[in-house]
Amino acid sequence: MMSMRFYYLDLDGIRFEGMISQDGPHIKRCGGGGMPIGEAELHYGDPIDPNWRLVGRHQALALAELNEQQLLELAAHFGLPLRTAPTESVSGGGFFTSPAFEGLRDWVKHHPTKAQRLVQKRAQRTNGWLEACQAANSLD
Repeated sequence: MMSMRFYYLDLDGIRFEGMISQDGPHIKRCGGGGMPIGEAELHYGDPIDPNWRLVGRHQALALAELNEQQLLELAAHFGLPLRTAPTESVSGGGFFTSPAFEGLRDWVKHHPTKAQRLVQKRAQRTNGWLEACQAANSLD
């Protein structure tokens, strides 16, 4: 069976991976939940949970066991935007310039037909991911 993983990050035993799903690329905590990369943000200090969380449209994953350095590393590897207080707007991020995007580009290069079928079959929750990979790969 073809691997759908395009990126892997180990933060002192707390592991995250980039996975291709039916609706596009996701960030997934190994042994936990996941969400589309295009919807994922790191939030701190929400009234519901004052700790760091990975937040998407429909869910949130607690990240209280990560220290500040690990959170910044997670954000950098996946190009995740940050919100450091409930009253602040989200800033930073940029999946399409992240190391995880490089992994996704490589996955698309090795599985172009599979990637095209996924996009044709279902609405994608990270808009433009395949086109961005194809454009970047055409420059290699």
